[in-house]
Amino acid sequence: MNKNNSILIVIALIILLVAGVFIIPVSPDKSTENNTITVTDLAGRTVSLKVPAERVVLGSSRDLHEFAAVEGENFSNKIVGWGPDLRKSDKDTYDKFGEKYPEIKNIPEVGYYGSQDFSIEKVVSLKPDLVIFPMFDYDRAKDDLSKFEQAGIPVVFTDFYQDTLENSTKSITLLGKLLGKEKRAKEITDFYDEQTDIVYSRLSKINKTKPKVYIESGWKGASEYGRTYSSLGWGPIVDKAGGDNIARNFTSESATVAPEFLIDADPDIIIITGSNWVTTPDSVKLGYYANQDSSKDLLKAYLQRPGWDSLQAVENQEVYSIFHTYDSRIYSFAGLQILAKWFYPEEFSDVDPEAGIKEFHARFMPIDYSGTWMLDLT
Repeated sequence: MNKNNSILIVIALIILLVAGVFIIPVSPDKSTENNTITVTDLAGRTVSLKVPAERVVLGSSRDLHEFAAVEGENFSNKIVGWGPDLRKSDKDTYDKFGEKYPEIKNIPEVGYYGSQDFSIEKVVSLKPDLVIFPMFDYDRAKDDLSKFEQAGIPVVFTDFYQDTLENSTKSITLLGKLLGKEKRAKEITDFYDEQTDIVYSRLSKINKTKPKVYIESGWKGASEYGRTYSSLGWGPIVDKAGGDNIARNFTSESATVAPEFLIDADPDIIIITGSNWVTTPDSVKLGYYANQDSSKDLLKAYLQRPGWDSLQAVENQEVYSIFHTYDSRIYSFAGLQILAKWFYPEEFSDVDPEAGIKEFHARFMPIDYSGTWMLDLT
């Protein structure tokens, strides 16, 4: 063997040794070997499934807001079925999304546990690889979970309503894992925490008597009293915004008050929630297509209720309206902010709740912000 050949052999051996350093086989983590993860949902259930989920059924179509925020522009490609509740109870949102994404109007409806027409058979026929339910449907859905399991369809529960200010970020984090959008989910939860901290940091320094607050679901219109809230929905948000909820000690999570109770309580502030409820044309219209002046006229109709002229909230023009499902959406930070501003106008004079929701739309929503979402009498 000549000298040149010896040199070539040595060089070849060095190359093989170096290459070996970089091609040492590594055993894949078993939890991600087949893109399968195990998560704990908001019901405390442990669920294993392949991610990212590509064919999703939303048990409540009102969760479109959160799903679209996490998934982004291509959200409609992943929803293969959903409930009809968005179309029926928040038509502004349904129409706003439908303008830009007309294909959502062709998404098959699978019924809704709230209206007792949910169809497991329809869900199974759509061959989803994930079904998402809200926690408020858990008691109605739990007896059917074994049927989904037998069909090989994983089910998870999220919560943006029962404890919205605590569980919204947990639910967004969960959606991020399920959809393979963990980085985007983190950006959303960071923004949410920043917005809520605007309220919490200031309230911790306020030492005043809390205003007495009455909040009512406006879906029945001014002619009939709607429900108020104690331990869920708007109830906890009133408390965490620094208000004294006159319904806090109700034994029922939500209930309709007697007019006499309200007049005796004589709240400092009254809030009527609004939306585009297609079945009640005299309800306060709030949302993407709401007009401020016409919505304000609908709010003023509440002032004509018998006995309301004696209420200090009416005398002081402390009657307001807010978008109904701010209590159960990822936008709930804006509901918290505007309530705190109504309760403590001096301390929150520089806070603009609408600016926060506009920024949220610009950064995370596939649709533009528009319309009217909160009202006062001025």
